[in-house]
Amino acid sequence: MARKLNFFSSNNREKLIKEISSSFFDVLVIGGGITGAGICLDAASRGFKVCLVDMADFASGTSSKSTKLIHGGLRYLEQFNFKLVKETGTERAILHNLAPHIVKPEKMLLPITKEGKLGKFSTSLALKIYDYLAKVDNSDKKKMLSEKDTLNCEPLLRNKNITGGALYSEYRTDDSRLTIDILKKSYTYGALPINYLKFEKLLYKNEKIIGAICEDILSNKKINISSKTIINASGSWADEVLNEKKKKIVLSKGVHIVIPFKKLPLKQSIYFDALDNRMIFAIPRNKTIYIGTTDTFFDRKKDRLRVLKKEVKYLIDSANKFFSVKINNNDILSSWVGLRPLIREKNKQVTEISRKDEIFISKNGLITIAGGKLTGYRKMSERVVDLLCNKLFNLNKKCITKNIKLFDTSFDEYLTKGKKLNASHKDLIKIYNIYGSKGIQIFEIQNDYNSKIKNKRLLISELIYCLKNEMCHNLIDFFTQRNAMVYFEIERINSSVDFIKKPYMKFKNISNDEWKKELCDLKSYINKITNFI
Repeated sequence: MARKLNFFSSNNREKLIKEISSSFFDVLVIGGGITGAGICLDAASRGFKVCLVDMADFASGTSSKSTKLIHGGLRYLEQFNFKLVKETGTERAILHNLAPHIVKPEKMLLPITKEGKLGKFSTSLALKIYDYLAKVDNSDKKKMLSEKDTLNCEPLLRNKNITGGALYSEYRTDDSRLTIDILKKSYTYGALPINYLKFEKLLYKNEKIIGAICEDILSNKKINISSKTIINASGSWADEVLNEKKKKIVLSKGVHIVIPFKKLPLKQSIYFDALDNRMIFAIPRNKTIYIGTTDTFFDRKKDRLRVLKKEVKYLIDSANKFFSVKINNNDILSSWVGLRPLIREKNKQVTEISRKDEIFISKNGLITIAGGKLTGYRKMSERVVDLLCNKLFNLNKKCITKNIKLFDTSFDEYLTKGKKLNASHKDLIKIYNIYGSKGIQIFEIQNDYNSKIKNKRLLISELIYCLKNEMCHNLIDFFTQRNAMVYFEIERINSSVDFIKKPYMKFKNISNDEWKKELCDLKSYINKITNFI
């Protein structure tokens, strides 16, 4: 859908708000995480007029705090949830086809230990069922390993405990980038997503929902959004939006820590036994390794979400028990913490609750979807929009998101265009793995920029691209959800802010005091993810 203005430019926010407040929508989605983004694209691609609001940046909650895997749900076999394993396994291949730039195959090593949770027979059987349900290609099917082969795969394992192992197929991703790319794709179908617009309360006429009152967090102004239906896809905030006495969800807290690759130079991703009866991941990414996740009940206010020292100790002690290299708190570069919204189940601990999703329809007509996993976002979205079509709008419109690729330009075309712009192969690959083929616009900006220092010119170009095309409103947005530098290249940020200052202030037309405020906010964020309470 062609538009005169690019509403994803941070400079056009006021015009976007004016457009939203003067329109009448079929669907208003509350929540700009992966589930809300999926619903936004599905509904827009079926012809609905859609608006999506998020009270913070897109994907800044749970959808940027996962283990960053599009996985088939091996752990769900323990709960005999074969349907979920089959669905998520099938979705992996679909998502790889739709977003090959950020959904990539990853071999996972599963070591078997003497006192571990899994034995050789149970592991082989579980992975055989897993491969069958997930329809894994023959080349990617599980491979059982001897003790020697397991240690050859990963020499850093403590060999006195290893009795064997297995290699199986997973997919890795960048969760926040996937969310943002889906929202940008929904925009091409006519949807109007917007961040930093907080839902406050529903609007009624004759006891029927006709919209919502929202607050623009960046200007503190209130606006009314008119819509026939409202979908609550706010994840960990679902109960707050519902505002009912009986709570639908329970929250599980997940923590990851990031350490230098040189401190724990793993040859590949590993799924291993933690100190308790759980299993956790250690996954290489660029020049780092991240380890996680914890799974503990969370009962405090979500805006005070912090990593605790005891959670860090749990992850470090688990890694030190399993690997021959010792790590400690001083090795930690950064961390992230998120909440999993789980469907409340009576008399069950958070570690026992299924990751299933569920749809609730309130008496006032509000539709809420909660639970689920990153991997299953597309099917979750399909079920919600099917409900809209069949029960509320009486329409026969089928889901087409299985065939909506997030980018139209192939990788080869992208490389050809990039080389014409004198971009190095290394830079082309790096940018492609973040922004897909749209990254070519970053190199076009770079060619117009006069900086003599190449690495500075590329980062400045990346920043300008995000300000122009990704509704990026501040430094935290850029270094977290847009490129994840704050987690995986945190040492670069201090030097980066010095040379991006001038072009950033010029593009945003802000004062030095406003720059200092943003920089202070960024440093405060860095302090939270590098210091634990």
